[in-house]
Amino acid sequence: MIPAVLHYDSGEHIPLLDAEGHAKMVPAVDPILEDFVGKHEHGMNDDATTHGGMIRTWGCDQRTWDAMDIVQQIKQELQDQTGHFYEERDEYRTAATQCYNDHGNPDIQSGCRDYMDDSKRIGPASYKDDEGHVFEVPPKYRQYLCYLCPYQQAYIQVELRRRKGMYSDALTPRQKRYQKMRKQQGR
Repeated sequence: MIPAVLHYDSGEHIPLLDAEGHAKMVPAVDPILEDFVGKHEHGMNDDATTHGGMIRTWGCDQRTWDAMDIVQQIKQELQDQTGHFYEERDEYRTAATQCYNDHGNPDIQSGCRDYMDDSKRIGPASYKDDEGHVFEVPPKYRQYLCYLCPYQQAYIQVELRRRKGMYSDALTPRQKRYQKMRKQQGR
């Protein structure tokens, strides 16, 4: 066990203290925490992921922990959040389909007039933390309604895969059989 200390790239070190002012002791290596933080940094600075509100932890004293069924409460909150996620996802899917229909079902030749436009962005391009710092969301992490649109799924992704050479120009066995059948029928 070692004292818990936040180490920043700037060289600043902040020890984490318990209620009595003593250093909190933690395992020397926590692979689960390292994996979690690594997956959730999103290319942002250390201060954005620790104090900027992206990763938050809360302490709980033993008496409170013992008095509450904390595990059941956390499970219920996670279940509620999961339900909200699916509701929100369905709303976005419906909106994307409505947008696709409003634009006359565009295809790769006609294109979509507002594909990946800021008007179709989900969420802000930048945000402020509690201390007034402005953080810009990198373009590759921005989300757009277009990602759920049939135009994206049926045309854009297929075209990108084709350009990467992910599709063979050769006919599949099924296409060869169909072509042979059509020739035999004289079409």
